[in-house]
Amino acid sequence: MNGVSYEVSMRDYSLKDMRFSQMDYIKGAIILDWVILDGSESKNDSISNIKNILTRMIKQRGDSYYYFNLNDMNILPCRSCGACAYHTPGKCIVDDNMPDIIRAIASSSCIVLLTPIVFGGYSFQLKKAVDKFSLMAVPLFIVKEGHLLHPTRYGYKSIISIGTTEKNIKGETENFRLLLERNALNMQCPYHKALIFNKSEENQEIEYEILNMLKEVPKC
Repeated sequence: MNGVSYEVSMRDYSLKDMRFSQMDYIKGAIILDWVILDGSESKNDSISNIKNILTRMIKQRGDSYYYFNLNDMNILPCRSCGACAYHTPGKCIVDDNMPDIIRAIASSSCIVLLTPIVFGGYSFQLKKAVDKFSLMAVPLFIVKEGHLLHPTRYGYKSIISIGTTEKNIKGETENFRLLLERNALNMQCPYHKALIFNKSEENQEIEYEILNMLKEVPKC
């Protein structure tokens, strides 16, 4: 994963700088519990603080995690060309760092999206990655609870979005929650939750909300 900014925390190892090959994931040598995608577009103290609290509590839970700083990665926008469905199944024909993220998610159970809330949605950096989650779907259709969906390629993942905002605008926060709900529906996630924090939020409140989420999410 050359050129990718990331951090690893494994149950049985203390690793800060490690490169995993594609075969490590294919052979099942690397099994992760959480994948954290940080979509902050520049130095963001509030998201950095939330990330530190989250990773500390994940480790206290006894889980492993993989952290990606999307701002340091080369992720190109999805062109919606359909090639990943039929010509190169599960792989984008555009050469970028997205395969590193897909491999990590494929070997994990829980996805966390960290982002400033932008017009009720994700940051540009995070949206580029989430748009390519379609790589994890099979180009067939199923009907599930009245919804027409694609089968999943790598099983079912729980998903959590954590957004920060300067002003708690009702319409903006409602859209943010709805966006995650729709993403979770398309991915058929067994658990999803959106957490929203003001940039001035006290650490005690952040820890309380994250702890409650960790209690709710199925054990990875």
